[in-house]
Order: sequence, then structure tokens, then C-alpha cells
Amino acid sequence: MAPALTDIGTGRTLVLLHGWAVDRSFFTRQAPLAEQGYRLLAPDLPGHGERAAIGGATTMAALADDLRNMLAAERLDGAVLVGWSMGAMLALELLARGPSPALAGLVIVDMSPRIANDAHWRHGLAGGQDFDATHAAADRMHRHWADYAGRIARSMFAEGGEEDDGLVADATTRIAARDPALMAGYWRSLVEADHRATVARLPVPVLAIAGGRSRLYRSGVATWIAATAPHGHAVTMPDAGHAPHLEQPDAFNAIVARFAAGL
Repeated sequence: MAPALTDIGTGRTLVLLHGWAVDRSFFTRQAPLAEQGYRLLAPDLPGHGERAAIGGATTMAALADDLRNMLAAERLDGAVLVGWSMGAMLALELLARGPSPALAGLVIVDMSPRIANDAHWRHGLAGGQDFDATHAAADRMHRHWADYAGRIARSMFAEGGEEDDGLVADATTRIAARDPALMAGYWRSLVEADHRATVARLPVPVLAIAGGRSRLYRSGVATWIAATAPHGHAVTMPDAGHAPHLEQPDAFNAIVARFAAGL
């Protein structure tokens, strides 16, 4: 069965990779870019949205294999990966394997290359959770997914501005529909990933976009990515949370379009 996929517009392709426990519908507010000379390619990642899981595989490596196959099937040239949250980690997992002629740039949206903190790394989760704490969270999520769905949804948005247009309600519904065992497995793989070295040798220009009011990551991680990557840039959207593409879509779309146009 072909993967669930949104494919609109023509021009340079923007491959929109959604975050953990959500789906491609979280990029609907990027549709105006399809009228500005861009092709938008937004897949549901395995185990998310309308896409079945890949057997029992719940690893970033399995997702990267799947993404590589999709990019090859689409015969892309000069595409830009736009990875939000887990989607950014997936993009890094793919690029860790080496350069690809299909790809011209990378946008990392409010994500860290390593989400667990330790004594030498403080750009992980804003709450300071270390490896053990993040792994323990996976066990709790597996057992109490329905309780976690609303908490996960609220954490995506800047405090105080998300309820008016139903973003949290919609996100909660979509997250609650996910399979708890699959999501716990993907979370564990996220916790185990460490792509700091990948950032340092990225073969393409990268733009790190931070939400200035993100509840999940501090904006300093975007600055770190920009300073560490061979061709890195950072932008902070001061009033956005973890999902700037949903909270401030016009500003977000303009930032991504400027980056893509400059490649």
C-alpha cells in the first residue's frame, strides 16, 4: 500500500516531516507555500495518521530507511527537508548516512539533536530530564496513554494562546488515536538518538527555527545548531511555542520560503 501522502504545488520540493504521535495534517497551514512556487510533500510517517507501522519496527533507523525509499521513488532533486520535532531527528538520521543529491537544505523546527540532558549537555528537554527520566516516561506513556494525550498536545503550544482556535482539542484527539506501544517505542528511540556529531558535519545548509516560548526546548539549541553546523543559521520566533508552523503560519512560511529561495 502506498504511504498516506499530501502532494500539492509545483517547484522546489519541501518535504514536511511531522513530529512524534501526530500526522501530516499538522502541516495544513503551510498550504499557501504551494501557491508560491513550492511543491509540498508531506507523508504520514509509519505508525502515524493513516499510515500503518512497519511491522514491529519503532526506530529512527527504520523511519530513515522508509524516508530514503520515498525520496528515491519521487526522484527529487534539490529538495528541502523541513523536520519538526521527531521529524527533525528523522532528517538528521537520514543525513547521518551521507549526502544525497536529492537534498539541498534542512530546516529543523524546535528540536534538539539530543533530547536527554546530562552534566555536559543542557540543550535537551527544557525540563532538564536526563536519559533515565526520559526512558521512564516511555513506560508511563505506554500504561496511561489516554491521560498523556492532552498533556502532550498542550506542550506543543505557547502557554495562553492555543485554546482559542481549537488547536489543543484537535491535537489531543489525533494523539489519543495513536497506538501506545508504538509511540512508547518511538519515544525510546528518540531518547537514544544523539545527532550532535551529525550536525557538525551536515552536508547541506541548515536553518534552525526556535519557538521563543516553547515548553519543550529552549531557543539556545537553535543557536547551538547554527554555530555547530558547517552552514548553519538560526531564527527565533519569540511568541511561538513548540509548533510555530501552526501558531504563526504566515511568519513561519515566510521564513522557510526565504531559506529555500536562497539555496
